[in-house]
Amino acid sequence: MSENKYNVVLKATSFFGGVQGLNIVLNVIRTKIVAVLLGPEGVGLNAIYNETRETLHSTSNLGLDVSGVRGVSMAYEEMLAAGSESEKSLLREKISGEVRLLRSWVVLLALFGTFLCMVFAAPLSLLTFGDYEHTWGYVLLSPAVGFSTVLCGELAVLKGLRQLKWIATVSVLKMVAGLVVTLPIYYIWGIDGVLAALVALFFVCMLLACHYGNKAEKFSVIFTKRELRRGHKMLTVGFNFVVCSIIAHLSLLGIQVYLNNVASLEIVGLYNSGYSLTMTYAGMVFSAIDMDYFPRLTGVITDCKERADTLLKQMDVVAMLATPLCVGMTVALPMLVPLLLDGRFETVIPMAQAATVGLLFRAIYLPNAYMSLAAGDNKTFLAINIVGAVDILLVLVGYHYYGLTGMGVALTIQNGIDMLLVLAVSKWKYGIRFTLSRGFSLCIYTAFLCLTYAACRTLTGWEYWITGTVLTLLTVLYSYKKYKKA
Repeated sequence: MSENKYNVVLKATSFFGGVQGLNIVLNVIRTKIVAVLLGPEGVGLNAIYNETRETLHSTSNLGLDVSGVRGVSMAYEEMLAAGSESEKSLLREKISGEVRLLRSWVVLLALFGTFLCMVFAAPLSLLTFGDYEHTWGYVLLSPAVGFSTVLCGELAVLKGLRQLKWIATVSVLKMVAGLVVTLPIYYIWGIDGVLAALVALFFVCMLLACHYGNKAEKFSVIFTKRELRRGHKMLTVGFNFVVCSIIAHLSLLGIQVYLNNVASLEIVGLYNSGYSLTMTYAGMVFSAIDMDYFPRLTGVITDCKERADTLLKQMDVVAMLATPLCVGMTVALPMLVPLLLDGRFETVIPMAQAATVGLLFRAIYLPNAYMSLAAGDNKTFLAINIVGAVDILLVLVGYHYYGLTGMGVALTIQNGIDMLLVLAVSKWKYGIRFTLSRGFSLCIYTAFLCLTYAACRTLTGWEYWITGTVLTLLTVLYSYKKYKKA
């Protein structure tokens, strides 16, 4: 192999994977305590409020947390490529202007999001809970919408300026805040403290992000018409992204509302816990895609060879790391669920094991899905995400016929459909050529995951643990050999 061919990708993935690993340790403590203090019903209530907040945030921020990264990152890439000091000085001013423009719009949209939640509090209560009893709950939640918009805006600044260490610092401190801020509230008020904990958490996280964002680029905003009009292109790029986000979050919220109506808040809590459990551990691998890969891809998007090379390297490394992690996690779930949650959540184990198989497909999907976004190809990005948001509703069919386990299987099918779609788009629209060896490796990885799932569903006792351990070690060995041959 060419020396250190995957070094940049692997270092970034390992760095953010390590940060995510630390976050997981902190999350283990928090999730365990929250599960004990609130139970499945409280977890379900928190899930509905938080998903509604995320939906309103995604609606009101007009995609600036993504399109803003694109503008700042491209200006930063120009500065890196500049030859003379005078040229670099001019480009630094351009970067400052892009950051100032982003922040100006973020502040305005944060206020808009807060207002939106307050005005539509009654309809939101009726939509999510089927009554108006939670109207004041949504009024109290409204500041959290604005706080999360400012939080994402400052993270966009840090991503665009490639301040990876500060992004990692904010990520860890956010999790610490989740412990320090929310747990005392849950302990004192229990399920009645869900709203207060959400608002307090996002306020503290916003302050943390603003602190490090100000260190990267001194905070400045201008609200003149002339300045704000410069954001036209940024808003245009972000519009399709926000449409995608709205559809995606409405789909997730729709699932929770459906489960609350046909079953109970307890089922909502079980589903959300199983989904979060699988995605949390996968985040050890996926976190670098958003933090490092997307800004790098944006910087080379006009060079066909470089963008293809960046995508393929990222895809290879993520698959190599994700598969052993998923196999090991599938085997370990019977131990992880009682450890991370408590005995009341054990019924979610079959669902989580089935959903974990689909995380490999998600690992392939994500690097490809960012291609159209980095290229500013709004129509393609919109089409991909609409399909992804709609086909996740397959989980409702899964629940109708096979309960929680059916939802896990449906999540894997949904991720498989999304993966095939983006692979086709990458090949036919962006000229990314996938070799037969990559296809063969994907089939081997999938076989490992399917064998592991079958073993977990059919074996018990020492046969379960021996078979699971052997499959995990074989997957690690195969991934290591793939890396050495790359």
